[in-house]
Parts: sequence; C-alpha cells; structure tokens
Amino acid sequence: MKAYFTPSFIIKGFINSILLSAFIFLALFEIKFLQIFGCICGVFGIYKLLGEIRQIYFWSGFFVGILWFYWMSFSLIYFEFAYLIPLEIIGIGLVYGLIFWFCGFFKNQIWQILGLFFVSFIHPFGFNWLNFALFFIDTPFAPSFWTLGGVILALGLIKQNIKFGSVLLVCMLGFSVFSKQSTSNLLPFEIKLIQSQVSQLTKWKKSELNDQIKANLDQIYELNNENLGLIVFPETAFPLYLNQETQLNDILKQLSLQTPIITGALAYENNLVYNSAYLFSNGQMQRFDKVILVPFGEEIPLPKTLQNLINKIFFDGASDFSAAQTPSDYEIDGIKIRNAICYEATRYEIYKDNPKFVVAISNNAWFKPSTEPVLQKLLMKYYAYNFGTTIYHAANGSKSEIITP
Repeated sequence: MKAYFTPSFIIKGFINSILLSAFIFLALFEIKFLQIFGCICGVFGIYKLLGEIRQIYFWSGFFVGILWFYWMSFSLIYFEFAYLIPLEIIGIGLVYGLIFWFCGFFKNQIWQILGLFFVSFIHPFGFNWLNFALFFIDTPFAPSFWTLGGVILALGLIKQNIKFGSVLLVCMLGFSVFSKQSTSNLLPFEIKLIQSQVSQLTKWKKSELNDQIKANLDQIYELNNENLGLIVFPETAFPLYLNQETQLNDILKQLSLQTPIITGALAYENNLVYNSAYLFSNGQMQRFDKVILVPFGEEIPLPKTLQNLINKIFFDGASDFSAAQTPSDYEIDGIKIRNAICYEATRYEIYKDNPKFVVAISNNAWFKPSTEPVLQKLLMKYYAYNFGTTIYHAANGSKSEIITP
C-alpha cells in the first residue's frame, strides 16, 4: 500500500487524468478548435499510460472517475445528505481506480492496449458513461470504437518504437475522416423543445406545484397559435402522478386537439411508481414508462437486503422505480418516433434497431451546475452518429436542442 502513495505516482496519475478528461471541460465552450485540442489531449493521455506501472494506472483511473463523474454526488443535496458528497466522490474514484488498475496489472503492452480499449465496455452497476470514443466527438474524426481501437493499437506500436505504428495512426485517422457521416434527417414538421430552469430545490414542493402547472399550460396556450407539429416538455415537467390527475388530463387532451404534446411526469399504478413520458394527441393520452433506470438514482442494483437498507437510509423507505420491458415508440403524422427519458438517451438499448428519430426528455437540475449535461450531450452525439439517429432533446436545467448524426 505504501508504494501507491508515492507522490510521483499520484502526480503522474493526476496529469494523465487531466489529459483524458480535458475534452469534457473544453466542450463547455463549444469552440471547434478547443474540442480538437481536447481530442489531442485524450489521445496523448492514452499514449502516456501505455507501458506504465499499475500504481500509475490506479491513480489515473481514480482521478478520471472523479473528473468525469464528480457531479453524481450532487443529488445527495436534495436528500439532505450533502455532508456525504466527499465520501461519494472518493468512492467513485476508487471504483474507476480499480478498473484502471486491472488494465495495468500486466506489464505486457499488448494486454494494456486491450485493457485501455475494453475499459469503455466496463459498466459498473450498468453505468456506461465512461467512453473514450467520445474524444472524437465534434472533430474531423469518426467517433467510433473502430477509430478508438485503431488509435490505441497505433499508439502501442509507436511506444514500442515500431515505425509502422506512425503509418497506422495516420491511416486510421485518415480513414476515420473519410468515413464520417455528413447527412442528417429532420422531422417534416416543426417541434418546440421547451427549455426550463426549475430548481430541484423547489420542483417537488407542494407549494410550488400549482405555479408549475400553470406555467406549463400557459406555454401550451401560447404555442398552440404557432402551427407546430409537436410540443416537448422536459422530464417530470409535471411533478405529480399525471395518470391520476383526471382534470389536468382533460385539459391536456383538449389542448392536444390543436398540437400534440409530450411531457414528463410520474405514474402510479398497482402500487408501483414509474418515471414516464405522456403523449397527448388528438384528444387522447398515451403513457410510455422508462425502460432503463438510473443506478442508485431510480434503482439500487444490489441484492434485495441491501436495496431495502439503502432505501430506508437515503430514501425514507421508498421502493425503487419500476420499469417497462421494452423501449416505446409512437407516431406523429405517421412518422415513428422512439421515446427516451434522460439516462435512456445515452444507452445502446434505445438505438440498437437504428431508430430514425428519438425524442428525449431530461431533468438535469439534479446536477446543476456541473459538466453532467455536457457529457450527456457528447454521449447522445456518439449514438446519433453511430446509429444514424436524429435526437430531439428537451431538458430542465440545461440546453434543449436537436442532435443530428
């Protein structure tokens, strides 16, 4: 253990983690030059890691976990456990430190090359947001695992002073540029993506509920005069069990005779709670429940005994959310649209059958201010490119926008 706390190892790991994380923070500025620089930093970070000892791998992973995912701890504020934020951040660092430690367990660089490639496929508790292919988002290079794998292999050869490595690196990046898609599809009608800034501190207060409902309805009344094809509200824009609100349902059904409406809200059915999206169209209502729940946010991915204990301590004894079995589709003007709620929009399961259009709704106020919305956007861009999908994203607490391949 003493060897792991050598200052030079910690410093080297921290520098590597900055290189591997720079692209996320530079993406905040949305300047193409900076994003290309972030890509260069990420590639150089991998180059520096190859051939290192396991202690440096551990510290690199430790700080990568913190720099990529520190924001996960911010949700503790809203359960009155803010004092546990430092402990959760350290815990996140330890998880990714161990993952990287396994990558550097063998000194043989072939194993290290494989480890650094496959680290993007290791999803602790199902959480899949560590993805080094994101280095290439918003650069001339294709953001794919083919690009990542070729680059890591070439870097390994260069590290071994094999001249072919430089040729392979140039060829892979050149191929990546020419293989990059440039076409995108848009829905043939105009969509209004509502962007809201409702604080998580007030969102679920009963005293604020009527004001939030009124604000949403006022926006619909105003937008109904604009001849739109669809109005999309963020996740839990109505912070209540919408399937049990008969009067509000009737109002939304009536408003949908002019313009279809998608909104997020909860649902309560058969003693189970769902995070749902509701479609109001032509005076009818449809509900689409979330399929993929957030680990430790909407479900506890642990044995039942530990689930109950954590729910009792942190969530006042509440049960996990329930989930639908398969992703949901709906049609607007005869065009099929895939539904996605927040975390789902960054998961392979939503895109595996190449949906042409996804309408995603999010509530990013849980993690405001942080780089979480930036990382979420980069992941959606990755899936949009790799599956040829156009994503319409409406968010609370961050920017609402259209993401194309």
